[in-house]
Amino acid sequence: MKLSVPPTRSSALTISRELEFALEGYDLLDQKRQILVLEMMQYVEAARRQQAEVDGLVGSAHAELREAAARVGSQRLMRDALAVPVMQSLSVSEHRVMGISVPQIKAEHAEVKPSFSFAGGTVKADETMAAFSKALEAIGRLAETQNAVFRLARELRKTQRRVNALDKMFIPDRRETLDYIRAALDERERESLVVSRIIRDRLRSRKEPL
Repeated sequence: MKLSVPPTRSSALTISRELEFALEGYDLLDQKRQILVLEMMQYVEAARRQQAEVDGLVGSAHAELREAAARVGSQRLMRDALAVPVMQSLSVSEHRVMGISVPQIKAEHAEVKPSFSFAGGTVKADETMAAFSKALEAIGRLAETQNAVFRLARELRKTQRRVNALDKMFIPDRRETLDYIRAALDERERESLVVSRIIRDRLRSRKEPL
């Protein structure tokens, strides 16, 4: 849509500068969009692999838990578990990908040592605790990757909206306006030439002797 500006050379110069700046911005944003797509695809693929890893580890941990419960009984396993101190925590830091802050999640826990067997339990219970600790580490990595995918997708949508605004509105509006101004200036120049020619012819006819 043509902008409401006077058809002057000053307006043409201003619109030309805006158009040049918009085209440069479009190129940069389009490059950013392509890089974001590639980055997100890598994270999505990593998340797919990590999800499969988590599913396998959690499944194995639950299988260990079922076997341990079958050996000593669920009630005794639960009672012994309450008596065994387990120190685990999650630490969250951040790093940047394409200028986007992405969290780094790390599961931290003390070294898994035999605890249940010393309390009269079974080695299988200790193996269950080790299996769940291993699964927790994988879950932390998956959460980090999924969060990165979410943030990259959000930035990609934002970049896409800006690219669309430039491509569908800002740039076409200024091109149409610039064409209009140039056409108006050309028409004005032609009119000036015609008027000048008419004035010149009239002055010449007055100077000619009767």
